[in-house]
Amino acid sequence: MKIQIDYPDKTVVTVETRLRITDLSSSGHLGFDNLVAIINDASAQFFESRGIQRKQGHIETIYTDLGVSYQSETFYGDVLIIEMAIGETYAKGFDLMFRVNSQITGKIVALAKIGILFFDYQIRQAVPIPDGVL
Repeated sequence: MKIQIDYPDKTVVTVETRLRITDLSSSGHLGFDNLVAIINDASAQFFESRGIQRKQGHIETIYTDLGVSYQSETFYGDVLIIEMAIGETYAKGFDLMFRVNSQITGKIVALAKIGILFFDYQIRQAVPIPDGVL
């Protein structure tokens, strides 16, 4: 059974990254583990685009879950176009959604979701989403 990820209609941030030789698996295509690292970097760019450091003093993001649905192969030298959207929102977090596209083939490489929770390490509790994030 394949994980189901539904990408929302409204993309809020788009970033690009070129595949490096070190991003490839022994089979010669993008490795599943390296795609997760690329998504992690894109999430940092999402927060940066909103003027927010992932570490906000004593308030930080905790990634509560990750889902990835791999759709097609991509190879060295391809440019990945990573679209991001806000999924479900909660009082103290939200789902950050990803659609990763190949510039060369135009195909979707993967769909992904990261559950994000905001946590105050001084009081050791989850806190509301900071202003400007959504």
